[in-house]
Amino acid sequence: MALHDHEAGNAVSLPPSPESVEWWLRSRGLLRAGERATKADLRWALEVLSDLRRTVDGVGPAADRHVLERLDRAARATNLRPRFRTGNGDRLGTDLGGVRGAIGRLLGISFIAQLDGEWQRLRGCSDPTCLSVFYDRSRNRSGKWCSMSSCGNRNKVRSFRERSKAPSE
Repeated sequence: MALHDHEAGNAVSLPPSPESVEWWLRSRGLLRAGERATKADLRWALEVLSDLRRTVDGVGPAADRHVLERLDRAARATNLRPRFRTGNGDRLGTDLGGVRGAIGRLLGISFIAQLDGEWQRLRGCSDPTCLSVFYDRSRNRSGKWCSMSSCGNRNKVRSFRERSKAPSE
């Protein structure tokens, strides 16, 4: 989930908030038009997504057991369960709609990704001001930035300026 504040005024670059979570869920088709999103559900979703982010390697300290227990409770709250016959490919899904259903689908995807090894490709952006998690597509799994055009470029320019300021010997 890429909710961060890279560029002021850019709709896809928002700081995490209940409103930005609602926008993100709707823009990804996880929350459909007409489905109600209460402030309480959106605040809950923000907490769940924050806990889920903590389980990604490279995002601060490793997730503690309290984070994992909260994620287990969230999965139960979304009625997440295995499905053997499904036309849409969801092997772990929920029949709930709204915010709880959307978060249940994301938790199901995350669980499957942990089982099949894809979760290991998720990284926290190396920019200390960025809260983004990205999928590392590099062959050797050495990606550092969620976006080279924003975080990567900003950090490379910062590093260049620091080296340029250093007194030459």
